[in-house]
Amino acid sequence: MIGGNEAEITSLSLTDSEDNFYRSRAHRALDEAARAASNFKAYYSLPTAKPFLSVVIPSAFIVIASSIFALLIYSATDDPSKAAPIFAACLTITVIALGWVFVGWNSHNNTVRQNTNNLLFARFAHSPFSEAIHRFHSTFGIDKKVPISWEEFEKMRLAESEEDRRAAESLIYILNYYEFIASGVVRGDLDKKVVRDNIRGNIEFYHDKCFSIIRTARKTNPRTFEYLSKIRAHYRET
Repeated sequence: MIGGNEAEITSLSLTDSEDNFYRSRAHRALDEAARAASNFKAYYSLPTAKPFLSVVIPSAFIVIASSIFALLIYSATDDPSKAAPIFAACLTITVIALGWVFVGWNSHNNTVRQNTNNLLFARFAHSPFSEAIHRFHSTFGIDKKVPISWEEFEKMRLAESEEDRRAAESLIYILNYYEFIASGVVRGDLDKKVVRDNIRGNIEFYHDKCFSIIRTARKTNPRTFEYLSKIRAHYRET
């Protein structure tokens, strides 16, 4: 299909499966081209902290230093056989450093994934979270296309009715919870794939439903819901 001319593809007499195949390929190519050419792609990427670098960097330094030391000994000796014990020691140190990285990397990843799963599933057993979710949906509904305005939120937050004030508090509670999750992802404390696969839809729903409130709050303090906004922007790109 060229220039959006439907006659170009319909004139090929393709079967339904062939038509679906080529259309999906065309749409995927357009999406990739749009992402590659977007001026704002950098804002949609989600750079996360790499806490395990504190192990990788010293290990890499040990491996490089051992290799350099072995080469210096080799170039300075006339009889390599005499330097064999030193070479063996350097090789041992290198293997230990690499093994430390390999074992530590697996352990670190498993721990992060396990902690992420535990944290996400714990919310079901946490009664304040369940109460906040129930009160939020009872008050504001479940339609993402009907956002909550800042004026509506302020009115309920300052209302004399305790039920209205609790509804406003439940909104803030939920946004703070997902801000906490998002900050864990960005800082590398939580597994971003586990979070994406389990609660991506929830993050998108509550962010979009409360977007007016988030935007107004960020005008006063740009760091308010900073990580939640970042992870939501990232999900738009992926």
